[in-house]
Amino acid sequence: MKKAGERYTIYMRNTKPTFLGISSALFSVALLASSAAAFDFDRGVGSLGDMVNGLKASSADIKAPTVSTASTGGLSAEFAHFWENLKEDTVDGICKQAQIKLNEDGKLAGDALVVGGKFKRYLKKLPSEKVALIDEVGVSVGGSYGHEVANPGGSLPVNVSVSAKAEGTSIVVRPLESDKYCRELDTLVKLYQVKTVLPVNEKRITGMAVGEIWKLPVTLHFGFSVGAGATLSEVLNVSVSAGQSRDSKPSVTLYRMDKDTLRLRMRLDRVMVRSVGVSAGTVEIPMVDLGLIGGENAVSKLLNKEINRQVSKEINEYLAAKLSFGHSKTVGKKLMIEFLLDANDPQQMDNLVKFLRGDFGILKRFIEMGLKFNHFSEEDQASSGVGELAGAATAAGSALGASPSFAGTDIYHGTSNNLHIQVPVIHTHDTTWASSYNRYQSLEKDGETIHVQQNARTSNGSSLNIPFVGKVMKYDSNKNVYVINKESTDGTATRPAFLYQQYEGFVKEGDGTARYMLEKANGVLRYVGVNGNGTDLANTLPSTEIFPPLPSETDADGFETTPSKTYKSAVMSFKLMINERGVQEIIFAPAQAIMKAYMNVMREVESEIVDKVMDLFTIDKEGKVDYDYKAVQKRLGVSAFDNYDNGTNPLDIVRNLAYAATQVIRDISSVKNASNWKDQSERFSKVAAGGGKSGLGYEDFLKVVVQLVNPSDISASVYVHTDKRVKGEADVTQTYEFFNDRDNNFDKTISEVNQMRDRFADPSTLTD
Repeated sequence: MKKAGERYTIYMRNTKPTFLGISSALFSVALLASSAAAFDFDRGVGSLGDMVNGLKASSADIKAPTVSTASTGGLSAEFAHFWENLKEDTVDGICKQAQIKLNEDGKLAGDALVVGGKFKRYLKKLPSEKVALIDEVGVSVGGSYGHEVANPGGSLPVNVSVSAKAEGTSIVVRPLESDKYCRELDTLVKLYQVKTVLPVNEKRITGMAVGEIWKLPVTLHFGFSVGAGATLSEVLNVSVSAGQSRDSKPSVTLYRMDKDTLRLRMRLDRVMVRSVGVSAGTVEIPMVDLGLIGGENAVSKLLNKEINRQVSKEINEYLAAKLSFGHSKTVGKKLMIEFLLDANDPQQMDNLVKFLRGDFGILKRFIEMGLKFNHFSEEDQASSGVGELAGAATAAGSALGASPSFAGTDIYHGTSNNLHIQVPVIHTHDTTWASSYNRYQSLEKDGETIHVQQNARTSNGSSLNIPFVGKVMKYDSNKNVYVINKESTDGTATRPAFLYQQYEGFVKEGDGTARYMLEKANGVLRYVGVNGNGTDLANTLPSTEIFPPLPSETDADGFETTPSKTYKSAVMSFKLMINERGVQEIIFAPAQAIMKAYMNVMREVESEIVDKVMDLFTIDKEGKVDYDYKAVQKRLGVSAFDNYDNGTNPLDIVRNLAYAATQVIRDISSVKNASNWKDQSERFSKVAAGGGKSGLGYEDFLKVVVQLVNPSDISASVYVHTDKRVKGEADVTQTYEFFNDRDNNFDKTISEVNQMRDRFADPSTLTD
């Protein structure tokens, strides 16, 4: 139980810095909801039961996606992560935001030790709909050092600094019985039941509940940075920065899969990041100017101390206008070894305890195992990688007295660009463009290597961002292009396969937005296999059935209006795969077929012009699209001298169509002309993501190329989950499958790639 002199606070969780102390908790809860009272447990004001009853009425949790009956619609770790991010910071009930944090001098009873006040306890929902309790406790793994080596001062001060640190966190995820956040508030405040990874013993390990996860990630960091900034006209901060960091991130996770099986995963990630950035934003508003602090009594002074440090930052986070751009380049290597251990085998459990016990001895030994791996590069032969990997796996297996169920490496590099725009309260938007290469290799399938060229575009937008409450409306989008080659240890590589994955989701949006989300998938599906001749609506989602529109109405002035309704949330996963043969059909497609497919797509916006002049377009041997100018003038009945004050001259539209079609043809030809299979895959991934001369990317690019492929070489799956909260409308959790997924190894290919990506990706809060 809580010892004398300790303080803890229950408050409404936000990802931004939180409050310390009872007084600031009272202030934060008052801002969140007038119906929710704050309680000082030290002084005996109120009771836990009163608090729970007060919060229950405000709870309105967003229903989580469930696993579809079809295997292709199951929740991957990546999709689960997307869903977690979509819900984050939204106005989604008070109980789910409850969190406990100790003050900086706090200590926990039992075996847990808090270092520097780093302790957090909160609730999250698992995909199963059950609530999970998460304990995060800072653990001491070393010191930290930061030093500013130069600060010349002046009107534009330049700061140069180096930093080094070692820090770790014990994370324990425990599934609870209830599927309601408010029902678990009693559990949340039982600090005497806080659980940590350390100390390790057989009794604690065998006592893990099914679904329970222990995580011990550590970061060994060294960084160098330089930056300069200035305040203009006393209202605008402008800064530029650049830096380089090297991190070694060993981690260990233990997951109780069922009553008989424990999964031990060990990861080692060595990464170097170089980054540059520029930003501009309004200066922070002092708290006294916000009118939240007044008076000189003791309470006001206490609030002033706490609020200036925490609340001020929270409020200014929403009230500031911001514009920033950043670019980073990443190079890294990951090593992962996984064991499935028998929880009923005393010898295996004894070996596991010995392996984990000590002052992070497992991490030290795991780093030593990876020393040879540190010198292995993506250019080395696959056979070399197998040898290094087998050595590390053997060393770990001998210590545990068990054979690894998986051992693999991921050697990767990539670049990323991020644009952040914030209009105070009204809207915040982040857009990221990223390109990466991953070389996955495991001891499975005789050391087969999977090469993945990836391009991604993410867009996260939120509106009505209210301090201490959250984001009222939110729409997130994540689009990924993967080009995949498999290489055997003899150096033979397969031809590329193509995989497209798109996630779309929203919170509190109208039915028009909901249908538009599904139409992004329909926009591609209706073009599959049409060979430039119109569309095929048979292969599309029933968007008006899933999100039915309201009947049109006539207003008082006699004008027809379309009413709308608001849905609580919805999410969509769209996956489309083109097999090796289908990719070859695209790469070697005749220029005439490519032009015809592009013009067919352009009928969406310029159908009248395209239908009139389509037969007048020609292609020379260089792939340039041209047309008979005089014949087009006559066909359209216009001239270059006609004045179009309210629009564009149709001749200009024809010229732009010809130019764009030329660039699409040349983009696809550039893939065919690449010097080797690796360059070809990299080029195809770049072009498919809009990096070619045409600028067509993602679904717009797919609309063109799927027309060139036989439907038997295409597989597609769309998973839809809704939480409408609209009277009279049923929710949907359904997977829709299209084309030749069974004979096309759709499940197998997606599973292989996603399993590798999920294993090596940084775990989300609820995964190992």
